[in-house]
Amino acid sequence: MKALSLAEAKAHFSEVVTNAEHRHERVLIEKRSKPVAVVIGYDEYKKLETLEDMYESRLLEASLKKGDFISLEEVAKRLKIEL
Repeated sequence: MKALSLAEAKAHFSEVVTNAEHRHERVLIEKRSKPVAVVIGYDEYKKLETLEDMYESRLLEASLKKGDFISLEEVAKRLKIEL
């Protein structure tokens, strides 16, 4: 994965976005030499979102099979919020 400083990314933002979109290039953005963001194309983002949804669905299914879940009311109670 290519890494750019925030200043470099700003200076070449159009190119960074074009490369993410058309070349499927991932670009790590660093601020003070620390990673703070990643630029990816929209199609890749949607794929990652789909994978995340599938993973969460499987976790939910496994929890339901084990009976390892709590009600919405219990969640609200633990978070001290009213429904």
